[in-house]
Formats: sequence, structure tokens, C-alpha cells
Amino acid sequence: MMADQKIALVTGAGKRLGKALAEGLAAEGYAVGLHYNSSVDGAKELNDRIRAEGGQSVLLQKDLSHPETAGTLISDAAEALGGPVSVLVNSASAFNTDCLFDLTLDSWQFLMNVNAAAPVFLMQAFAQQDPLPDGGLILNMLDTQMQSASPERFSYFCGKFALDGATRLAAYDLGPKGIRVNAIAPGLILPSDQTQENFDARQKLTPLGPGLGPEDIVGALRYFLNAQQVTGHTLVVDAGQRLMGFGNAPIG
Repeated sequence: MMADQKIALVTGAGKRLGKALAEGLAAEGYAVGLHYNSSVDGAKELNDRIRAEGGQSVLLQKDLSHPETAGTLISDAAEALGGPVSVLVNSASAFNTDCLFDLTLDSWQFLMNVNAAAPVFLMQAFAQQDPLPDGGLILNMLDTQMQSASPERFSYFCGKFALDGATRLAAYDLGPKGIRVNAIAPGLILPSDQTQENFDARQKLTPLGPGLGPEDIVGALRYFLNAQQVTGHTLVVDAGQRLMGFGNAPIG
């Protein structure tokens, strides 16, 4: 490993936005720790592709519903890639649905652990590295629908609200250490639990219309990599969806 090698860790790198963000960091010259839980095939495919193109990466498996061990991903990535980790992207999320009337302690705890607690303990471990990275960046993934949150994803949104607050608090706390903490709130990037037809119809309703995709989130990541005086900020990338007051619910 070269002494000046830049190292990043991306959680949820086996699929969807996490995979796109990890690929984007590799294209920027970063050695990348590819965290996955169950998406082993996608993570292995990306790992093989990065290495085939001359990059460096390592696979790191962990269940983030046990946040007390989440921070070990930082030391694992640093050890495997020659640390310290200079960029942490908390992209892994759980999207299970529940509402106030049917949630259970287990469903609440699972979603809060994955969507809030694990990112917090990863941020803690990032900030406890010795030596600290030069110009460290933490990037948390939020959701533009937080501005029009739907109650059928009660625990999910509570986790994202908590992560939003943690982003701002951590930015204040870690600024003196030279660590920037920011967030991206994506809009309709990829279909989730709706049909492709409904997804396409939703994208067409946004002020900028269809076309929003993973490459736009990677572009936001590149902005933060270079924005040395920006911290505690959430960049909404949603083609104007937040102005319309709708989420992913079916239309008709």
C-alpha cells in the first residue's frame, strides 16, 4: 500500500446506492472497504471489478443490527488497506415497514439499530482512529421523504430523523479534529417497493422530471470530497421532489 493511498469505507456496498458510491470512490482513486451483510454476490462482483481495473478493495461482512460491533469495521478496513480510513459513507439502511399501531420492540430496535445506532458507532470509531486521517469526511445517507414522512414507515423515519440530528451534532463535535460530517438526502433514485411503472410515474411528477439516478448521488459525493469548508450540511438530490410533498406511495 502506498503511503499516500486514500482509503474509504462504504456500508451497504453490495447493492443499490451503496454499490454505486463505492464504485465512485474507487474511480476517484480510493482503496475501498466494501461492507455488506447479506448482499454477498453484489459485493463480490464489485470487489472483483475494482481489482480487475487496477484498484484496491476488501470485502467486510457485518450485521449492523448489532451496532455494538459496528465500529470494528473501521479498524478492519484500516488494517486490510493500510489505514487510516479517511472517508466513511454510511449507506446501509433497512426499509422494513411498520406504523405506530403495529410496531413491536423488535421491529423498532432493528430499524433504529441499522439506520441510526450503527452509523453513530461507526462515526465514533472513525473519530477515534490513531492517527486520524488528514481531512476526514463522514457522509450519512438520509432521505428526501423526511420532509413528508409517511407513518407506515414509522421506525424507519425515526431512525433517519435520529441520524439527521447525529450528523449535525457530530459535525460540531468533530470539526476541531478536522473531520467534516455531512449527509445526502436522495429522492427517487431506484425503485424500492413500488412497481417500475409507478416509479416512472413518480419521477415524471417531479419538477425536473425523469432522469434522476445513482450517478447524481455519486456526483454529490464528489462535491463533498472537495468541499473542504462544508460541514453539518445535508444536500438534497431529488429533482425537486421535496417541493411536491409526496413520497413513494402508489398513485392512482
